[in-house]
Amino acid sequence: MSDLDGQSAHTALRDAAVRILAAHDLVLEEIVVTGPRSMPEVRVIVDRPEDQLGSADLDVVATASRELSALVDEDDDLLGPDPVVLEVTTPGVDRQLTQPRHFRRARGRLLSLSADGTDYRARLLAVAGDDVLVLRQEPGRDDRGRPLKMPPGTSERLEIPAAEVTSAQVQVEFDPPADLAQLIADATPSKES
Repeated sequence: MSDLDGQSAHTALRDAAVRILAAHDLVLEEIVVTGPRSMPEVRVIVDRPEDQLGSADLDVVATASRELSALVDEDDDLLGPDPVVLEVTTPGVDRQLTQPRHFRRARGRLLSLSADGTDYRARLLAVAGDDVLVLRQEPGRDDRGRPLKMPPGTSERLEIPAAEVTSAQVQVEFDPPADLAQLIADATPSKES
């Protein structure tokens, strides 16, 4: 299998990765092939399932990586007989959220996003029917660490269709709100409605 650039060349690897990742409660986000043909770099990007909050456990990712690497070493049908650099990784905080599934996985996270020419700093609490983002604006802190206030008349709660978001990215956060689980529970639509 010498054509790593073709989609069909990834089918066997994709199938093997999905099987191994499922055993570790991870999902395949995408496979990216870069580098020269003589030593291609294959990045297998993984994440947690949409219905789970938070980031993937890096120890679990490392275990899945070792298992996939061992399988690639054993089976030349996956990436061919020539050497390749295989990396199993998570999307990272620099990934742009572009698909509804990205937003569902980011529930509870603080985002910087733009929609209709307006920039927001808001926590994603839920993704409602028709992929509407339910957000709580959070103004952040000034350069001295003091809490900022939202301008008077600004609504704390936002509902923005995912299709109207022009850019969105998870923000690194060291101190999420203590009541995060309750905020998410209150914003999540019930299955009966």
